[in-house]
Amino acid sequence: MLSERARLTVRRTVSALRRSREALVDLDGQLGEILIRLRTGGVPLDRGTSARLASAKSEAMAAVCDLGQAGQLFA
Repeated sequence: MLSERARLTVRRTVSALRRSREALVDLDGQLGEILIRLRTGGVPLDRGTSARLASAKSEAMAAVCDLGQAGQLFA
């Protein structure tokens, strides 16, 4: 049986993993959309593209940092 502290650590780590995965998938999607538009030369990038990409990048960075902090709980 895991102690209460260990269960909380596992929950935090799982939550951090989930957030980081979701944030990285979002960032990948943003980059993929930009790449498709650039390759096809079709629909030009709109003004919000840069802001959406910056937001996705910030979310991914924060999630990965949280993941690093969660991992330190096991050290």
